[in-house]
Amino acid sequence: MAKSFFSSDISIDGEIRSKGDIEIDGSVKGKVQAAAISVLGAGRLEGTVECTTLSIDGELQGAVSATDVTVASTGVVVADISYNTISTSKGAKIQGQLKVK
Repeated sequence: MAKSFFSSDISIDGEIRSKGDIEIDGSVKGKVQAAAISVLGAGRLEGTVECTTLSIDGELQGAVSATDVTVASTGVVVADISYNTISTSKGAKIQGQLKVK
């Protein structure tokens, strides 16, 4: 499956659906559904997220439903997260409710 990349100069407001992977280095606001979503260091995602694998190096606000969640040391999350497994690096910032599926 193809990977979609949203670079730092891109700003999207709306709904995104992909059967493949999505990498966000820009700004996305809205509902995002994909197999895997990576919010890169300069990336910002605000909205509802549904995926199998979620990796956060940038910022995420909203609501998350994911199987595997990873928050890097640079990650900032203000969201309610429903997950099967979660891992965080030292320095990661998470605010919100965490709920195991």
